[in-house]
Amino acid sequence: MPYSKLLDRVKTVSLYGFGQSIPMVAQLMISLLIIKKHSTALWGEYVTLLLWVNFIILFSYFGNKNYLLKQFSEQPGKIHTTWLSNFSTRFLVFVFVGIAVFIIPLFAPYSIYILVWMFLLFFNQSFEVLILYQKDFKFNFITEFIRNAIVVGVLLFFSGTLQLELFLQIIIGGLMIKAICYTMYYRKILLNTKATFDKHSLITSIPFLIPMVLGTLRTKIDSYYGTIYFTKEDLSEYQIFISFISLVQLGAAYMINPFIKIFYRISKKTRSVIERQFLLLGIGIGAIAIAVIFGIITYVYEFTFSSMSYLLGYLFMITLFIHLLLINEFYKNNKQTLVAIIIGVIAFIQVIFGYFTIDTYQSTGALIIKVIGQWMVVLALLGFRKRFLISSNDIK
Repeated sequence: MPYSKLLDRVKTVSLYGFGQSIPMVAQLMISLLIIKKHSTALWGEYVTLLLWVNFIILFSYFGNKNYLLKQFSEQPGKIHTTWLSNFSTRFLVFVFVGIAVFIIPLFAPYSIYILVWMFLLFFNQSFEVLILYQKDFKFNFITEFIRNAIVVGVLLFFSGTLQLELFLQIIIGGLMIKAICYTMYYRKILLNTKATFDKHSLITSIPFLIPMVLGTLRTKIDSYYGTIYFTKEDLSEYQIFISFISLVQLGAAYMINPFIKIFYRISKKTRSVIERQFLLLGIGIGAIAIAVIFGIITYVYEFTFSSMSYLLGYLFMITLFIHLLLINEFYKNNKQTLVAIIIGVIAFIQVIFGYFTIDTYQSTGALIIKVIGQWMVVLALLGFRKRFLISSNDIK
């Protein structure tokens, strides 16, 4: 690859990665601030709400990212119309999802805040596919930096009087800043594009939504069980550990996502080469990352996790790169339903196994469920790929 082309790709990946990483890094900074200035329990209370809000709002995304990326690649001349019609139609779905806020007991004390929080998440997430496809990574980086810097600054200002309600207000305020920035930047699309009710997009994107919902359940079942079986303090500590692992997961995604539309077009031989490279990258990066995580968790947060926990974290991380490539290869071949079945079966196994494991073994049991599920998915995808995805069109 020519040096100039390689440099352009590195710049693209870096800008995208920094923009995607800022919210996660800011969340870790906020968690440290809350724990040091207030209590581990306060962070645990927030994490409990955060986990369930993020899960419920998934049902309004309706395969937004992967479905639209595929549509954009197939009909590049209708990108804005396709996006706005999808956004407008999914808003009707959000209305029904939002009703859940008022019937879930966990949300009762903060139902209005939760509803606003969910709407802003829905609104902001809808623009992510435009940012990704149009590579508006510099704008996204600036937006995320400003938004999160303001949130951290405000939390520092209120560090002596912070309660959960005020904490939620500050988080919502940050999301409003992000929504305003997105609205202003994409105002021409919002004002000049005609949207229609796109029932077809909802129906055809269901196979993309189901794997996303099941995948979230599968990858976070440990944390959802944690909201039931862990104390607020233990949940807080566990979630911080998982957040650092998620940073590595995010790193894998931002190295791959800017080029997803290319993966839809490359040959089987090229994909195989890339897969081997990313597997080796996962092994190496995982070893470095787990050592860094150990240092931060032990000496900055002053939490203690067992050697087994760090080993399990490493085993989870080394599969991340190959997992993303396999999933997108199935999407390329219109096998979303098969992915949903694979993930659904494995998620069911994790739910059953987790019920008997996490209450007894706490965080170690939660990590075991997480790692087993991850490896089962990767091995299942590799096995089913040999059976369903080998075709003459792939061999070039």
